[in-house]
Amino acid sequence: MRGTGKEGMDGLRRRRMLLAGAGLGFLQAVFAPAASQAAPALPGPLRQPAGMTPRAARGFLTRVVRAGDRLVAVGERGLVVLSDDGGRQWRQARVPVSVTLTSASFADGRQGWIAGHSGVVLHTTDGGESWAIQTDGVALAKAALAQAQGLPDSAAGRERSIQQAQRLVDEGADKPLLSICFADANRGMAVGAYGLAATTSDGGKSWVPCLNRLPNPEGLHLYAVARDGRTWVVGGEQGVLMRSSDDGASFEPLVSPFKRSLFAATPTRNGGFVLAGLLGSACRIEPSGGAVAPIALPAPLTILSCIELLDGRVMLLAQGGRLLVSSDGVVHFTEQQPPRREPLTSLAEAADGGLVATSLGGVARLG
Repeated sequence: MRGTGKEGMDGLRRRRMLLAGAGLGFLQAVFAPAASQAAPALPGPLRQPAGMTPRAARGFLTRVVRAGDRLVAVGERGLVVLSDDGGRQWRQARVPVSVTLTSASFADGRQGWIAGHSGVVLHTTDGGESWAIQTDGVALAKAALAQAQGLPDSAAGRERSIQQAQRLVDEGADKPLLSICFADANRGMAVGAYGLAATTSDGGKSWVPCLNRLPNPEGLHLYAVARDGRTWVVGGEQGVLMRSSDDGASFEPLVSPFKRSLFAATPTRNGGFVLAGLLGSACRIEPSGGAVAPIALPAPLTILSCIELLDGRVMLLAQGGRLLVSSDGVVHFTEQQPPRREPLTSLAEAADGGLVATSLGGVARLG
């Protein structure tokens, strides 16, 4: 699937950055903002369905997740592929947009959501067979501005909130959502570049911007959101780290042991969380009290994805396809070499226990 013009050059640049293993440079290339527009309009990829191709499962895919026993992988130019046999065979789903899709979350085997560029959120009620747009960056920006302008004149940070929201409106639908997480069929949260963030309590029928609830006054990029029960955590640029213990009603800042970006987050079965990112930045949030402790990795690797396996082990996916595994409650990690070396982008565990990974060249089982 070769591109032409600026989009083709941008795609080539992204591939080269990831192949070079430059985690931060890759993200900056993918998420660089477009030029501001005086009269923002929906970009073409938000109005154009994803092209159907027999090579969809070999495209540039960014994320793979479980949807019941099914696997769903998403990626560049609106690609969504489905597997019902543990990742051995894949077929493409029809998608109403052709923007890059970055993250997915399923509440069960049928209800699922995808987040992506241009602030888009997609929803499925049939396990990923078909998708509909729930919101986009233009709608989220307008809602954020209205929310900020509605704050009392005496509210702390009102002017900063208005300025931040006005920038989102002025620049149009160019801000990507980078991570999405749903607790159930109703409650979800999506976060993204320049502090863009929104929550829903009705399955995405309405998305409410929550910039004013997050301790992120500089509008730093938010790369990862995860939850366990009523606890939510968000990690992002320059080690920004925050936690909510009241189901997202409010967030408190946490002191990160690193000032480097956190790209991935996962809950653990003891009620804690693991976050990891640039050049060996990894930490765990303890289940009680929210204390943050650094995790020593065997090498200063940039982590792009992390998951907890069904057997309780936690696995980190590093640049270049290297896998780090912890079997002692995320105190120590050791390297586990996958059967093949290539620049992988995310991991999921199939229903049969097999590992499935996405990459620049598609999606496949690791063994």
